[in-house]
Amino acid sequence: MNSKTKAGLVLVVLGAVLAGALIFHKTRSPAGVRVTLRIAVTPGEQAGFVAGEANSARFKYMVGKISGIKPMFAQKLSAKTLPNSSLVEAEVSVDTKDEAHRYVEAFLQTLQGQCAGRAQLTLAEHSIR
Repeated sequence: MNSKTKAGLVLVVLGAVLAGALIFHKTRSPAGVRVTLRIAVTPGEQAGFVAGEANSARFKYMVGKISGIKPMFAQKLSAKTLPNSSLVEAEVSVDTKDEAHRYVEAFLQTLQGQCAGRAQLTLAEHSIR
């Protein structure tokens, strides 16, 4: 092969790779609204159990389905116990404020159902930003 043929072949391959990258590249915009919930747990020693239930895949699936948010957002829910308190803090990002309000409503009701008999839950505070 002469040098012109090699150069042409390299350009064709590079063009194909670039075209493929442009066609298959999906731009995902980050979620625009962050929901933070603080849940008071009674009795307080069950806060770890409640956080574990909130982090379970089953709970994330159920609350996402009930609230109607995208599964990729629902699976990114993170819940943790707050030190020296009986509070559990949960955070998730969603696309819109309407989705955020639906999520807040579905979250506590669904989590209370999962923890029935072991803990009583109360929404201490929530923020939607």
